[in-house]
Amino acid sequence: MADAYAILTEKLGHAGSERLTRVLKRLMDEEEAEMVASLPCPVDELARKLSKEEEDVKKKLDGLFGKGVVFMTSRGYQFARNIMQLHDATGADVRLDEVWGRELLDLWEDFCQEEWYQAWAKGIETLNVPVWRTIPARKAISEGTKLLPAEDVKAILDKATRFAVTSCPCRRVAARCDLPREVCLQLNRAAEYVIARGSGRELTREEAMELLDFASEAGLIHMAPNSSEVVSAICNCCTDCCIFYYPLMKYGGLEKGVAKSRFQAEVDAATCDGCQTCVERCPFEAIEMTKVPGEKKLKAAVEPDKCFGCGVCAVECEAEAIKLVETRPPEHIPA
Repeated sequence: MADAYAILTEKLGHAGSERLTRVLKRLMDEEEAEMVASLPCPVDELARKLSKEEEDVKKKLDGLFGKGVVFMTSRGYQFARNIMQLHDATGADVRLDEVWGRELLDLWEDFCQEEWYQAWAKGIETLNVPVWRTIPARKAISEGTKLLPAEDVKAILDKATRFAVTSCPCRRVAARCDLPREVCLQLNRAAEYVIARGSGRELTREEAMELLDFASEAGLIHMAPNSSEVVSAICNCCTDCCIFYYPLMKYGGLEKGVAKSRFQAEVDAATCDGCQTCVERCPFEAIEMTKVPGEKKLKAAVEPDKCFGCGVCAVECEAEAIKLVETRPPEHIPA
């Protein structure tokens, strides 16, 4: 077999990358890489192909599953389907820190900064529909507001059957902020996966809701797959570390990769007390203080083009001067 690491970097869309090769070498030795490069393949067939004992092959693959390198599918063990899946599965696992400290995370960050972020932003420009979508914070929604099932966090959780939380791989790898990390909410099959691996902690439905409220109060943005179908995860993101927000804000293409919610923040100038908390909390720098005729204090004002409708500003507005208003039709969320 040709160099197994070369085969794997090509499968991940970064053929020949020395930085990605260093990540892979930290995650698996040459023997393991050779096995992974041959997947998907039944264990018994793989053992015959590589002239190894079936029990040894199964043990190795089980270990790689535990590290987030391979995944169990209907076809058996399979390598990560893309670079993001590998990044998230391995970067989120705090148990690996006990073995390598920050070594793996630093290798990921080097690859991200020097290669992946820019390539990712370039690739996003080719998309017709954003991959992920901003979900409004529950506490930012006014009572009586009609939400669609795909944007209502309570409805999403009510429909889910299993819940788990993992640490955010983006903030663990980038470490550019001190916002909470154990806030990556997994649902249904995604929850079953992290529970089976031992990389996630199971939650009740009530604990999952408490987690989302905690995240929005901390200033994190709810984000989910951009579809009206069943949601597999709700990420709670920051713009300093997130592999969507950070590179797309740096290199361009943010709205190509992340759809805004159907809502937009709106400030009632008469109620606003000018505290500027919302300016400090807004992840998109969409709020500024402006002079209002007849008022001594500066008042907050939202720049509509910049607002993603996350509601982070409204959640902690003590004067209750900010509300989310519906500005986009139901068709904004693709089927």
